[in-house]
Amino acid sequence: MSEQNMSSRAGREVAIVTPEHVQLRFQTAGLGSRAAAQLIDTGLLLLVNLTVFILFGIVVFGNDSLFLDEMESYSIAIMMILLFLLNFGYFFFWEYFRAGQTPGKRWMKIRVIQENGQSLTFLAAVIRNLFRIIDSLPSGYLLGSLVCFFHPRDKRIGDLVAGTIVVVEHASAARSRARGKWARQMEKWQEGVPELILDERQKQAITREDWNLLSTFVQRLPSLSEAKRIELALQIVRRFRTRLQWVLPEAAEARPIGFLLKLHQQLSEEWKIGR
Repeated sequence: MSEQNMSSRAGREVAIVTPEHVQLRFQTAGLGSRAAAQLIDTGLLLLVNLTVFILFGIVVFGNDSLFLDEMESYSIAIMMILLFLLNFGYFFFWEYFRAGQTPGKRWMKIRVIQENGQSLTFLAAVIRNLFRIIDSLPSGYLLGSLVCFFHPRDKRIGDLVAGTIVVVEHASAARSRARGKWARQMEKWQEGVPELILDERQKQAITREDWNLLSTFVQRLPSLSEAKRIELALQIVRRFRTRLQWVLPEAAEARPIGFLLKLHQQLSEEWKIGR
């Protein structure tokens, strides 16, 4: 494992290199903050479990229905299944659908992510929460707490198996997630847009004014409404088509934002724009 990926013992800081070769630094969530988050979630779960238990008892034992009378003999098994699904589903639902944060984790400003810095995957969310059963042995998450205390990245057994890590939520981490979300949106815009191949004449025909217009549009994309993005993108595409006498692909009109992003990527690599 490279030095970049090793945990720093001082301050429990980790450096993670993403698949896009971007290095991100995080502070791992220690045993104290994780235990506090678990207590909050456990308190919420107790309230939910108690409510379900009472409602289940009223429905099964408080009615004279023949069908419900038949169910009484299976009530314990049904209740056990319901409680398992509820307690497993609670952590899975919040961590997978709410970007790695249960209510307790959100309160404590910590978050579950993949070891590569990306958002929690479906499979990882399932695995790490199934292993709560082992982490909770013999009781009160004692085994998981011991593993977490001695592990250099503050991981419990579920994290080790699922390839996840719990980190402190800083403003920088939030910005990193926002950048990742924006990068995925830019990739989505470019889907279905063929790669642009500009000949030397076309490259030389692009002026500094053209480049500034294109670059400013790309930089302003996050602050524009969807309607404004499309409106401006179409105007810029038509400008390039008219001024440079390009025969543009159909995707340039159908997906103008993606077309301009690909054009921007290619031109940004040029050393001599405008010559």
